[in-house]
Amino acid sequence: MNLSQKLSFHSIRKSLLIALAFGVFMTGLIMAMFVRSSDGSENAERLVLYWSRYVSLILDSGASPQQLEKQLKEDAAVFPVEGGFRLIVQNNTGETIASYSGLKKQMRTLHQASKPYLFGGTLGGNVVIESASVTAPAIWPRALLAGGAAVLFASLGVWLVQRSNRRRFGYWSGRAGQLSHQPELHQMESGINTTSGGGVGIGAGTAKLNSLLPEEKQLAAGLDEAAALIRQLQTARKTMVAEVAHELRTPLSVVRAALDNALYESRPLPPERLATLSEQVGSMSRLVQDLQDLTLSESGSLRLEKSWFQPAAVATAILELLEPEAEEKGISVTAFLDTEARLFGDENRISQLLLNLLGNALRHARSQVELSVRVSGAMLKISVGDDGWGLEVEETEQLFQRYYRKRTYADGSPAPRGVGLGLAVVKGIAEAHGGTSAVSSRFGEGALFTVNLPLFRE
Repeated sequence: MNLSQKLSFHSIRKSLLIALAFGVFMTGLIMAMFVRSSDGSENAERLVLYWSRYVSLILDSGASPQQLEKQLKEDAAVFPVEGGFRLIVQNNTGETIASYSGLKKQMRTLHQASKPYLFGGTLGGNVVIESASVTAPAIWPRALLAGGAAVLFASLGVWLVQRSNRRRFGYWSGRAGQLSHQPELHQMESGINTTSGGGVGIGAGTAKLNSLLPEEKQLAAGLDEAAALIRQLQTARKTMVAEVAHELRTPLSVVRAALDNALYESRPLPPERLATLSEQVGSMSRLVQDLQDLTLSESGSLRLEKSWFQPAAVATAILELLEPEAEEKGISVTAFLDTEARLFGDENRISQLLLNLLGNALRHARSQVELSVRVSGAMLKISVGDDGWGLEVEETEQLFQRYYRKRTYADGSPAPRGVGLGLAVVKGIAEAHGGTSAVSSRFGEGALFTVNLPLFRE
């Protein structure tokens, strides 16, 4: 039974309890009616059958009406009938010739039955029986008592359910308030702050979950994780704003200063200076593009212009683009490219993916970067490894999240600055192509990034 079914069960438990109480009450009434009918009518019919034969036998033996009445009183007095009965013997004209009354004064007649008796082979008259039972008067109070008790317990159950629901509502309202940062929800008076006496609290880490369903406890744990992730993302967002501002401020300052000087001196910029400015503008453009692509990929709106192309040719172009940076840092780049491989995908996006992977490797490598592009079954496997300081296990789990970046290396030296978007974009592009991205690392020995893409996917 899932969570929605559990909560639905609790919401209808009130109706079930009321229905149960009504059922018990009606059962008591039906039992009372049944007992009254069986104790009255069936008992009277049985008695009149017996005593009509009795009267016939006594009169056929030659007894007079006076002798019949005397014998009748003697035998009826010891006849085992709970509550007693009244017996009347009438002749053909309706005149009473003998009678017996064994009813107690507090007993109420429930049923009357009559049956003719034979005398001398002909119809002699009628025997009338009025019977009562001691159980009939007592059934009604018992039925009412049982029904009242059922209603009382049902009302208690309904109150307990409502109390539990109020606490649950208070708890989840508080949790919602934590996620949405609405402090007013923490002050609700619907059982949120009743942590003493087994209640449910809402404080992070202090909420008492013993009264919640197992599925609700799992949901609460999931909300704790979501709240922690939201706090992390909010911290990262604030950091990201500062990082993006820093990444844009430096190249903008360089470009503006160069242009201002050129305007002030009224002279054209030399080609080498224009190349530097173009590089700065390209850096800003890549940052803006990464932000846009990441937003599109996370919303599932990243458009792909697919066609058949050779990934090895794209990788070669990226290596040529990054060759000056690698030579400047003294990093050796080795490439193993399958020139026969062909991929049905967005060539520009794959180029961006390779640029981000290789750029990340060059930033963290100490002396060597290795690139491999080859076919493995129905997949294209792209691997980029470096001999940097590597990653902690905890870092590998967060590396493809937006805004995450390494701050320092194992030797204490600071890691290169960055916004933390490149690898998140790599993941988004890979998933848009139906592929996967992963990283493996041994601390102190470098990291290996692997992207697997299907060779063909509509």
